[in-house]
Amino acid sequence: MHAMIRHLLAVAAVVACVAALSAQDGADSARPNTKTSAEDSAVRQAQLKRSFENFRTKLAVLAGRMEASSDPKERDKAKALRAALKEASDRAVENKFDVIIRSLNARGADQNPEVLAAVIRENKDLRDDLRRLIALLSQDDRDRVLKERREEALRLLETLKELRDKQARTQAQTELGRKDAKELGKDQKKVTDQTKDLKDKLDRPPKDEELAKKMNAVKRPVGEANGEQKKAEARLSMDDKDAAGDSQGRAVAKLDEAIREVTGLLDQTRQEEQERLLQDLLARAKKMRDVEKDVLAGTEKGYREFGRQKDGKASLEQAAAVNKLAERQLDNLRDCDSTLKLIRDEGKAVSFEEVFLQVSQDMDNAQRRFGRVEVDAVTLATVTDVVETLEDVIRALQRAIQENQRDPNNNPPPPGGKRPPPQLVTQLQQLKMIRTLQQRVNSRTAMYGRHYDGEQVPEGATDRERVRYEGIQRELRDLAGRQERLARVTRDLGKESPMGQ
Repeated sequence: MHAMIRHLLAVAAVVACVAALSAQDGADSARPNTKTSAEDSAVRQAQLKRSFENFRTKLAVLAGRMEASSDPKERDKAKALRAALKEASDRAVENKFDVIIRSLNARGADQNPEVLAAVIRENKDLRDDLRRLIALLSQDDRDRVLKERREEALRLLETLKELRDKQARTQAQTELGRKDAKELGKDQKKVTDQTKDLKDKLDRPPKDEELAKKMNAVKRPVGEANGEQKKAEARLSMDDKDAAGDSQGRAVAKLDEAIREVTGLLDQTRQEEQERLLQDLLARAKKMRDVEKDVLAGTEKGYREFGRQKDGKASLEQAAAVNKLAERQLDNLRDCDSTLKLIRDEGKAVSFEEVFLQVSQDMDNAQRRFGRVEVDAVTLATVTDVVETLEDVIRALQRAIQENQRDPNNNPPPPGGKRPPPQLVTQLQQLKMIRTLQQRVNSRTAMYGRHYDGEQVPEGATDRERVRYEGIQRELRDLAGRQERLARVTRDLGKESPMGQ
């Protein structure tokens, strides 16, 4: 794995050298060795392409081997390899090598500043793509580490709270004086032994080095609490309940201190998990937005061309172009659905779940319309809404990331209460998203009213017309469902609000 990363780093470094050479050539095209430099660059680029192809083949073989492994860690690594392979395919890395090679081999390339400038741009794109692949291959199992750390912290927190409550009850019984000292001593010994078991466990450092360092801050108060518990036992054996009660009180205080340390660790872990999720969602939203912008550009072109057709029928060339839009839209729809699943699994932002659900429905509607070669004003508005909604999502996620970095505890506890679970985005951000979604539902409803006189299939309709009207009926049902869900999401947010409780 590390050898492959080094190999890809070497490829990226040579690509950078080729780009620098091309830039130098473009800066002084009159130099006598420029043609030779351009030819040498083309040869190097061809070598790099073969090297990359060999690298990608080995990567695919390694991924297949790891996927078949019985070791969960190996299978996790296989996912990172598959992600890198998919990224290389999506970004057409090998095609970019070909474009650069053709440009450098073109006649007069060494004397053409525009060609050399294009080579430099392609090289920059290629270097960026290779850096993304390096990042994907270099990914550690951070998500898994954070999940295990959170689960360990939760188990420890539960144990500490249980010990703290037992110690507090024993202290109360000691101070009440209703039991004799011998019986109280037995109760205290049980709590003391359980605390010692926890202390011994904390003395065994976990494999997670970061967690081991943080556990030192927990281990100290637990050890001190255990010391006070032993003192309480000794005092009870001498029937000195007052002194025993004081030691028990100090033990409770030390356990409270340990609980605060674990709670801080838990908050810090959750914050990092949340930041990673926000960054992941932001990257996904940006990628979908960029793809959808391309779909929108194709839709606008098709809309203009269809408007010039007297009979309203698409030519074979136009139909082929719209079919490509349908394929592109379907790919983006799949990415949207995987993002929607991620948000549902997280379950911390009901409004964002609704946003991506509506984006998914719009992408699906647009894809179906492209499939019917139906590029009208409604299709154009649908794709435009997808782009604008994704833009809204990107801005909201960027604000959420900024606010979390500025104030990680964006959910302060109410006076005298416990801190609520961390939110992916604030309620205010969610309400703003709901308002925007409601505005889009309203404008979409008005648009359907302007363009369609009725939703019933007219008598004598052709098969094509029947499919079209059935599609419109489906879209109208979608709109009704959106309105119902928006009302439910708004009610749910109101219940979560402090004023709604």
